[in-house]
Order: sequence, then structure tokens, then C-alpha cells
Amino acid sequence: MSQQNVEIVRRFLHAFVQGDYEASTEHIGAEVVLWSDPRANMETQQVRGRQAVTASIGRFVSSFDDYWCAEPDELIDAGDWVVVVMRSGGRGRTSGVAVTQTWNVAYELAECKVVRIDFHPTRDDALEAVGLSE
Repeated sequence: MSQQNVEIVRRFLHAFVQGDYEASTEHIGAEVVLWSDPRANMETQQVRGRQAVTASIGRFVSSFDDYWCAEPDELIDAGDWVVVVMRSGGRGRTSGVAVTQTWNVAYELAECKVVRIDFHPTRDDALEAVGLSE
């Protein structure tokens, strides 16, 4: 099942990278939880439910004039979890400042859906959170 989880996350992220945010939501559960480690430098700490999560992501994306998101650098199989390292960026709509961010995200899956999205400050933190260490 874990390779299937990697493929589900890959499809979710591919749709997201292509800007097809509606298609990406097909891969997340109705009661999905988005959580971020306070050190991950995110405005939102916790959001629950598909609508709230997609609205939160939409607010983030719309805060840029030219948001971009790259295909993942890494997808790491951790059983019910998949750790992803990827980059995104854009020019802030208000500030005009160009930024690039590396994201270290752990996705938990159940019944072929993403049920939890956890943002971590580093790759090592994400791996440790899902019970892996290198």
C-alpha cells in the first residue's frame, strides 16, 4: 500500500504544480487536517476540513502575483506517510519581493486519500515526525 500512497501524493502534487487546484482536491479526504510546526514560518498553524484547507492554500497562492511550484525534489515512502521536499516561490502581491521557499511536508494517507498535511521546518524534522531518521 505504501507505494500506492506515494503515487497518490505524486498525483495530488502534480495537479497542484500544474495549477489545477480543483483536481488536486480529489486526492484529499473530507476531514483532512493541515498543520504546521511553528518553526515552519507559516501563517496558519492548523486547519481542518477539505474546504478550509483548500481555502487556506488558495489564500497563500493568491498572495503572489506569479506563484510557481516545482515538481517534488523527493518523495520518501514512510508507510502511511509520504515525506515530500519541494520548492515554490513568486513575487509577493503586496511587497513585490521575489521569494523562493523549500517545503518539507509529511502527508498521511488513509483509504487512498490524504488525511493530514504537516509542514516542517527541515527535511530531517519531517522524517523524524514520521518515524524515519537518516
